Amino acid sequence: MKWELLKRHHRPISNDVNCFDSSVDSFAIKEVRSGSGKGKGIPESLRAFARVLCCTSPQELSDLAKEATEPTGRLARRPLRNSSGEIKAHQMLLSKLTRLAEDYDASIMSLGLVSSPITCERLYIRRQMARDLLNGELRILKSASAWLRNYCDV
Repeated sequence: MKWELLKRHHRPISNDVNCFDSSVDSFAIKEVRSGSGKGKGIPESLRAFARVLCCTSPQELSDLAKEATEPTGRLARRPLRNSSGEIKAHQMLLSKLTRLAEDYDASIMSLGLVSSPITCERLYIRRQMARDLLNGELRILKSASAWLRNYCDV
């Protein structure tokens, strides 16, 4: 039932200039600079997805579907009426992002120290680029996790 609801209210697939397919299966998380619970970073669509996944009854799903027929036409964009369900959805996201951050941290550690150039300069540069990329992604995951922690605590 959840799958059907998500399929009915999916956003269309679009191709960017690099022929990258963007669909329902991906979410772009940005760094959250505000710890006060306000600010952007956790996409509404990701939060909506979590709300749908955490619904426990057909009535909750029906309410979300009814809400999506309103003028905005967006599924689960408003917080759930049941505050414990809303917190559960955000805690699920927090759990996933925390696990991802741990994986990124392990990947960074597996790269080893990059402080001294290795015999092959090209390998050194690639390793440094990978480390920089992973550190940037990790920073974003940590900021999003902090935002979610704050949201769940309030």
